[in-house]
Amino acid sequence: MGRVLTLLAFAALALGARVAGAVELEGTWYVLVHYQDKESPKPDAWRWEDRVWKFEKKGDQLIWTEYPIVVFTDETGRFEGLGASHAARVVDAWEPSPAQLADIRDGLQVNSRGVKTKTLRANGTGWGSSEGASGASASVITYSEHWSIGGAPDQPVFERTDSMGGGSAEELAGRTEYRTEQVAEGGDELRGSFERDGTRVGKFRMMRSGQTEAVKGSGLTQNQRVMQMFASQAGMTLSTEQIKAMTSGKLAPGTPVPEEVRTNVRAEIRRSVEEAFRQQSTDPRTASSQVDGLTRKIEHLILDEGKSPEEVQEMLKRGEITP
Repeated sequence: MGRVLTLLAFAALALGARVAGAVELEGTWYVLVHYQDKESPKPDAWRWEDRVWKFEKKGDQLIWTEYPIVVFTDETGRFEGLGASHAARVVDAWEPSPAQLADIRDGLQVNSRGVKTKTLRANGTGWGSSEGASGASASVITYSEHWSIGGAPDQPVFERTDSMGGGSAEELAGRTEYRTEQVAEGGDELRGSFERDGTRVGKFRMMRSGQTEAVKGSGLTQNQRVMQMFASQAGMTLSTEQIKAMTSGKLAPGTPVPEEVRTNVRAEIRRSVEEAFRQQSTDPRTASSQVDGLTRKIEHLILDEGKSPEEVQEMLKRGEITP
């Protein structure tokens, strides 16, 4: 009898240990992935991507929502390159700074573009979404995604499979897996392996975060936010006194700007823009389109719209001028 009680006690302790280490998924999580892309021109380079996941239980269902575009109050270290429409993620295993970690804990802003939601139902191994419908005929091409969670509650495995095809076309399929290998005490941080189709391989970190909210504040686009960061980090400064000296007494209202004045002002603006790129360790020759775009816009604001160099400088600091 004593042996039975001892075994039962050990079993209870083991069960308690599993429960103590269990992960309660319901809530909001920030997910950061570091990976290497075997099919990229630089297969050894580390890259990153991030997103926010929300889980909400409704009866026997689990609602899984993904926000692929997240916005930090401080975007330092995340993006590079000032393109005409967007900035690229840095090619690096970017990690949040202490200030950015605090931003995650408080709750990030999210963009509504690209949001996906799946309803998962409990099954014998965890949770899974319903399968997509097959093509109605040989001429119909369909796309479907299946999301599932296994291994819960101790070490969740998040799996996403997608497929596209039809009766007369070869099916294309993809699979992404986030496999938990470590759970922090309290269950508020998960770490593990990441894999996408065997070509993108790396690791992920999943942290419980505060409630998200829609992008707000200045209403700047992502490119404007990056430009704002660029202007402040690079110390982008116009030679305001020199530009004013070049234009003083030479810009009569309602008359064309003398070509000599325009040429000199444009050259001075370009010098300032190129120097800002150098401060960011970027050769201006490799970013000629961005340099040209900024130079033209600043020139137009000063010479054609009549704004002072000081006003334009403040616009640059606020990220209101992009290439």
